[in-house]
Amino acid sequence: MRLSPAALVLGLAVLAAFFLFGQWAPQEQPALFDQFAIVPARFEFGAAGAYQSLTDAALPLFGHVFFHYGLFHLVMNGMAYLQVAPYLSARLGELRFLAIFLVSALGGALAFILINPASQTGAVGASGAICGLFGAYFLAVRPTPQAAFADPQVRGAMFAFLAINVVLMALLPLPIAWEAHLGGFFAGALAYLMMASRRRRAGPWG
Repeated sequence: MRLSPAALVLGLAVLAAFFLFGQWAPQEQPALFDQFAIVPARFEFGAAGAYQSLTDAALPLFGHVFFHYGLFHLVMNGMAYLQVAPYLSARLGELRFLAIFLVSALGGALAFILINPASQTGAVGASGAICGLFGAYFLAVRPTPQAAFADPQVRGAMFAFLAINVVLMALLPLPIAWEAHLGGFFAGALAYLMMASRRRRAGPWG
């Protein structure tokens, strides 16, 4: 299945950001890190180093998805994205696909902030948003979300995904924002559930 225009543009935007700014690290691109990385402690308004405006605070909530810590980080996220983006964008349509991606990015960012409110460690990458696409994907592979969750195969795949991308990542001594994976997954699943509920009331997606 081929990528839809929206899914392709989104993927190309992430690639463009990577190749424009290189395999950047905080010490190499401090201005970019300051603008786009999610640093939980900076959301405590009024504290030293906190964001000075809502606009400044909003930028990393979505902008973090366009930056990655090197080629390996980018490739891993790209491979995961290509597993679900073609199916979901075809199933949902352009705007709904983009909406789930953005809602998942926001959900992942908020989870990372809420679980680590005092952390000065910044996080970048599209993994939270991509986990949200998987959250939606698992519910979209059957005619209804209820049918998907009732299917042992789908349910098992969903729990295995969470076990690897949340539980295992939390236990390993690696700099991986498992909190963003968790928040993104459930944000994407919830966004899909809301869309599916509206679809039942309004008729088929166009």
